[in-house]
Amino acid sequence: MGDEVRTWAADVVRQSAAVALVADLERRGLAAEVIDHGAVRARNPVGEPDVGDPRARALSPGLRQEVVCRTHRGALWWWWVWSGPDRRALSELEPLCPAANTAFAGERIARVLAVPFASSPDAASGECE
Repeated sequence: MGDEVRTWAADVVRQSAAVALVADLERRGLAAEVIDHGAVRARNPVGEPDVGDPRARALSPGLRQEVVCRTHRGALWWWWVWSGPDRRALSELEPLCPAANTAFAGERIARVLAVPFASSPDAASGECE
């Protein structure tokens, strides 16, 4: 019974962190959604292929990034999800930051998905790199 309660509590915390991260990303002009227990998919609408171009839509996934909330060093952290070296490989995870640091995670994800010199989160804030 104790393990079930701990698992349930961890799922509630992950879900809460995911909802908070989605809200932060949306404030930054990105589209985001919770896709699983503690997993978030963000995308930059500026990087999406033209709706009227079926070839571009088939060949371009757009600008998207997934992160997952998992345990790291005894605490919940956000982890980047990177594709493996080939299509059959499992995704690779890289620690991003503690799950409680929503603003930092949102800022880093927005930078990964930025489209310089376009209507992107960085362009909207006036930052250029």
